[in-house]
Amino acid sequence: MEKHLTVILGAGFSANAGMPIASNITTRFNRDLKEKLLLSFSGEWFWIDNKDKASINNGKLNYDYLAYSYVFDELVQKYVLDMGSFINYENFYQYIIDNFANSNWGENLFEAAKNSFLTDKPYILEEKNKELYKSHLFVFDHKQFSKISEILNYLIADILTVIPQQDEKLIDTYKRFINYITSFEEIDIFTLNHDILLEHILDINDIKYSKGFSSENSPIICNDKPVPYFNNEFKEKIRIHKLHGSLDFYQFRHFNKDGMFYSKTEKADYFMTTDYSVRHNSQLINPETNELLQDYNFDIVPRFITGTRKTDTIKNDALYKTLFENFENSIANSEHLFVSGYSFNDDHLNEKIKEKEFNFINHNRSKNYPFKGNGKDIRSLDQI
Repeated sequence: MEKHLTVILGAGFSANAGMPIASNITTRFNRDLKEKLLLSFSGEWFWIDNKDKASINNGKLNYDYLAYSYVFDELVQKYVLDMGSFINYENFYQYIIDNFANSNWGENLFEAAKNSFLTDKPYILEEKNKELYKSHLFVFDHKQFSKISEILNYLIADILTVIPQQDEKLIDTYKRFINYITSFEEIDIFTLNHDILLEHILDINDIKYSKGFSSENSPIICNDKPVPYFNNEFKEKIRIHKLHGSLDFYQFRHFNKDGMFYSKTEKADYFMTTDYSVRHNSQLINPETNELLQDYNFDIVPRFITGTRKTDTIKNDALYKTLFENFENSIANSEHLFVSGYSFNDDHLNEKIKEKEFNFINHNRSKNYPFKGNGKDIRSLDQI
C-alpha cells in the first residue's frame, strides 16, 4: 500500500453526479430575475425554481423578496452591458464586490431597480395606495449594499444543495475513485467545490473521514450540545480540506455586549452543520467554564468564497489561510497526485503544484496535466 496521496477536486468531479457546473449556475442568473427570488422567515434566500407551492407561498410573505429580485435583475443587465456578455458567476460575483465599494454606483443601481419596479407596478404610486404599498419601496429607500453578496451566497448554495443521482448510481459512478484513494495509507483531499457531494459519497460507502472540525472542547453549543467547530484536527486517514469553503460552513462572529447594544469584534469561529436548528440557535460559551458568552449568532450565511480574487480572502481569513497551509504541506510531502475536474485555472494552487514532479493521474475532460511529472491523463473515472 502506498503511503500518501494528495487529491485535488474541481467542479468536473461533481459533474459526474449531474451536479451543476459553472455554466449551469450562470444560466440561472443570466435571465429575467424579476420575482425569481424567495425569502424565508429565517432570513435565508432561495430561487423560486423547483420549489413546491408551500415554499413559494411562504417565500413571498414579505416585501424584500420582490424588491431584491429587481435589484438583482438590474445587476445582471448592468453586468452584461459593461462586460459584453455574462461571462460566469464568479466574475459576476467579483463585479458586484468591486462596484458596490463605490457608494454612488450602488445608489444608482438601486435607483434604476426602483424605477424598473415602479414601471412594472405603477399602481403603487397612486395616492390611494401610497400607505398600503410603502413597505414595497423600503429596500430601495433604505439601501443595504452588504446584503447583495449575502443573497448571492444563498442563491449559489440553493443551486448546489440537491444531488441529482440516487445513492446506488453514485456508488457505481465513483467506485473506481473510492477504490483508488483507499489504496493509500493517508489521503489529503483538497476540494474547490462548495457542495457536499464528496462527503455524501464517502458516507454511503461507510468510509470515515475528517474535515478539520471537532465537537471536543467546542466553544459553540446548541441545545446544550457541542457543535463541531474548526480546529484543524484530522483524526481519520482521509482528510477533507474545503479550500474555498462549503455549504455546511458557518461563521460565529464574536460580539461585545454593552447594555442593549452589541459591537462586532475581529474574532470569529467557524462551525459546521446541515441542521436548520443548529445554524439558527447556536450559542457561544467558554468551553473551560461553560459560561455563556453570546446567546445569538448574527450570521447564518453559508461560508464559501468565490469571485476572481480568492487569494485576498485566503490571506486575511484564519480558516482559509490554515486550509491553504495544509495544501502547501501536503504538496511538499506527497509523491502521488490525483486530480479530478480541476482545470488548473487557480494560480495560487498551480504555483505549488508545479514545484515538484508528481506521479499523477489527471481526470479532466478538456485539459491535460500542464506540469512536469510521470502519469496519465484520463477522460473517465472508469480509466483510473
